[in-house]
Amino acid sequence: MFLTKSIYKRTASILRTEEAGERRPETVFRYNPRAKKYIIRVKAEGVFVTIPYGGNLSYAEQFFKKNEATIRQQWEKYQEKNISKTSLSPQQDRDLRCEAQRILPLLLERLAREHGFQYVSVRIRKSRTRWGSCSSRKTISLSLYLMLLPSHLIEYVLLHELCHTVHMNHSADFWALLDRHTQGQSQALRRELKNFNRS
Repeated sequence: MFLTKSIYKRTASILRTEEAGERRPETVFRYNPRAKKYIIRVKAEGVFVTIPYGGNLSYAEQFFKKNEATIRQQWEKYQEKNISKTSLSPQQDRDLRCEAQRILPLLLERLAREHGFQYVSVRIRKSRTRWGSCSSRKTISLSLYLMLLPSHLIEYVLLHELCHTVHMNHSADFWALLDRHTQGQSQALRRELKNFNRS
């Protein structure tokens, strides 16, 4: 997830935890003199944090980070409703899910073994806004629409999520790790995946 803040028409980057292929919501910090407490609202268009009378942006940021896990869960609910622009029939969706359940867990297991990663479990989801995610408990969720990607991009997404079992962020260490496991092609593959999203 990529989150930004704006208050008094000012914006700045505060957090980078973007998942592979994930739509990146905006988080807006707004001052409301009539509010009596700090409030977080998660909507389809982004995350909104209300700063009450007498409040300040520094505490609002702390409040946001403290509730980050809950915010992510709520945001995922909206994401599940919206990746692929391809229109599939209900039967095609079911066929794609069966194919994903048959192929993706085995591929993830093989890649984890070959690259020395460990994860707890894998889930196949009907996510249309991101290809995959990894929880702090090392549960990896994969979109069934991964089956629409070329095989090398499927492997990139799976390796991306496996790297999150080591680094739950997108720090320099994360990208260095992913680069090692993609023969130095992590950024090129990332760009290719984004171009696929727009096609």
